Amino acid sequence: MGYEILFIQGAGNVTTEEEQVIVDALRANLGNEFTIIYPPMPDADYPTYVSWNEVLTTNLKKLSGKVILLGHSLGASIILKHFSSAPVPDKVIGMILFGAPYWKDQHWDVSEYVIADNFAANLSKLKNIYFYYSLDDEVIPYTHLESYQKLLPQANWRIISGVDHSYHGAINDMIKDVQELASPSL
Repeated sequence: MGYEILFIQGAGNVTTEEEQVIVDALRANLGNEFTIIYPPMPDADYPTYVSWNEVLTTNLKKLSGKVILLGHSLGASIILKHFSSAPVPDKVIGMILFGAPYWKDQHWDVSEYVIADNFAANLSKLKNIYFYYSLDDEVIPYTHLESYQKLLPQANWRIISGVDHSYHGAINDMIKDVQELASPSL
C-alpha cells in the first residue's frame, strides 16, 4: 500500500502557481511510493469554507492508502476546521500545515473559517501534526502560531526564518517530514 498526499492549497490563483513549485519538488524527491493529489479549488480568489470543504471531503473519501494531509495557509485552515467537527480517519497518518491562519480571537472578519471550540479533541489521537511558521511570513503574523501552540502543544513546530509565505524555502524540511511520516517505525 502506498502513500497518498492530499495537498489543499492556499487562497488565490497566484498561490496556486507558487504551490506548484512545492508539488513538483515533492514529486521529484519522494519517489513512486507517493501519489500527490493537488485538486483545483473552486473560486480560489473568492473561496468559501463550504465549497473547499467539499473538495477536501470528496478527495478524502476516494483515498485508500495511508494519507498525509498538506495544507497551505487557507488550505490548512480548511483542514483544521473540517477536523474540528469530524474525527480524523484512521488512514490519515499525519498533517503538515504551513502558514496556517488562526481565525478565532483575531481582528480578521472571516468567521466561516473559525475552528470549533473542542477542535483539539478530534486531533488529539493524531500524533503527527507539523506546523510550519516563518518569522518572515508577510501574510500570517507569528501570533497565529502562538495561538495554535496553546491549543495543540503536542504538535511538532517548525519555526523558520528567511522564508516568505510561499514556503519554498522550507521544501526540503517538508520532504524530510513526509519521509519521517512514512517511516515504518511510526
